[in-house]
Amino acid sequence: MSNERMQQTVAIPLSKSKRNLVQIGCICMMLSVSMYGLVFSTLTAPILESVNAMGYVGLFSIFAALGVSIMTPIGGKLGDIIGRRNIVVIPGILCVICGIAFAFVRSLVPLMVLRLLISLTQGAFTAAPFIIVGLINEKKDVPKAMGMLAAAVAVGGFVGSIVAGILTDMNMLTVAIIMPAVPLILGIVFIGLNMPNQKREGKVKIDVPGIIALVVTLCAILLSLNFGSSIGWLHPVIIGGFVLGIAALFALIKIEAKADEPIIPLSLFKNKNYTILLVVGFAGYFYQNAMNVYGPIAAMQVMGKSASITGALQMPRTILTIVVPIIAGTWVGKKTSNMWKAMVLATALAGIPMIVLGFTSTTTPIMLYFVALAVTGIAESFRSVSITPAAQSMLSPEEMGVGTSFVNFFNSLSGTIGATVFAVAYNMNTAADPTNVELIQKGVNSVYWVAGIVGIIGLVIVILFVRPQMSDKKEQTETTEEKCA
Repeated sequence: MSNERMQQTVAIPLSKSKRNLVQIGCICMMLSVSMYGLVFSTLTAPILESVNAMGYVGLFSIFAALGVSIMTPIGGKLGDIIGRRNIVVIPGILCVICGIAFAFVRSLVPLMVLRLLISLTQGAFTAAPFIIVGLINEKKDVPKAMGMLAAAVAVGGFVGSIVAGILTDMNMLTVAIIMPAVPLILGIVFIGLNMPNQKREGKVKIDVPGIIALVVTLCAILLSLNFGSSIGWLHPVIIGGFVLGIAALFALIKIEAKADEPIIPLSLFKNKNYTILLVVGFAGYFYQNAMNVYGPIAAMQVMGKSASITGALQMPRTILTIVVPIIAGTWVGKKTSNMWKAMVLATALAGIPMIVLGFTSTTTPIMLYFVALAVTGIAESFRSVSITPAAQSMLSPEEMGVGTSFVNFFNSLSGTIGATVFAVAYNMNTAADPTNVELIQKGVNSVYWVAGIVGIIGLVIVILFVRPQMSDKKEQTETTEEKCA
């Protein structure tokens, strides 16, 4: 391909060596993000036990989720303003500093503050690798690059949790906590040294009122969703939280409609095709809490399996999510029509296994769980290489950052809402006696049915709306290429 052709098809042209180094940097960033997540999940108990604060496990986890949720959309917009390289380097360095400090602090309040800061800085750069690979690669190569990032997430989570556990057992808790900073530093160096920092020309006003309204909206709604199941949905604090969140949401919409540089351009949601893809991504990600939380409950409490067998349930899935995304990404990149086909697989292979598990009983063979969860690994692989590249293709260059960030944000929002809905479905069935096996069976089956139905709804949306839009896009592309020829 000629340099002129490369200039036309790549937003940020780089030499092959620099492009490879930047992609390695993006992979390192995602390794670090997933390692931090799994390391902290594995080490939450030892960390809080070391400061005699086991009663704060829930709040510790909420801080982790809240920071990422707040900063993901904000980070996407800030990247548009200060540049993609800077949105990796600056928050990345702050995350490294906070992560290393966290390893040496042994007091509850500083630990909580540092955990929130780590989460906030991660949220600022989490979407950046997905945006960057979309800017430095030709469109046909973007799905494969996304597949590499998805594989990195799987590897980081798998290796991070295992190594963290081993190091902790060896009384090396400090080393285990510092470990995720290593790939993060490599990512900062590779991206910082090899990628130009493209940003808006001139002085750009930051949408401070929009940021404040967004933070209040997310904090009020997400904290209410998290605490509602434990202190009661009709508790005045929970009701007040939802009221505050909804009021802040309306204020956010009004502020963003008038802002010169809105943190969330409302024009994004006027793009029907892009909005549909957000809904599909939401549906394709919704099942994960059902799998992660209620799968082990079903295996141990309903089927009576051991903790060791239950702990191995996701091993085949993990292996598939390491290997399949790169293969799936290569396939998706060959033809535009493969994108909607990948979304069919992403939603169908998430929804159908959940419906199958919705018939769990005391006689269900555990092998069914291994197979069903492995199938969701294939679904996850196709989701990771199709929805984000498709969404990026719908966006204008100035919307690329915040638009890509919103895809990631909707994934995390899907997980939060899913956890709440599943808790309600489970508790409705087990409230009479939480220890009764028959009621637990009904509870987990209702969770699976909800997860499966949402996945199937996503499948229907893909077939009815995404497929026609992708077919139209293919025809337009082919017509344009013929004219150019």
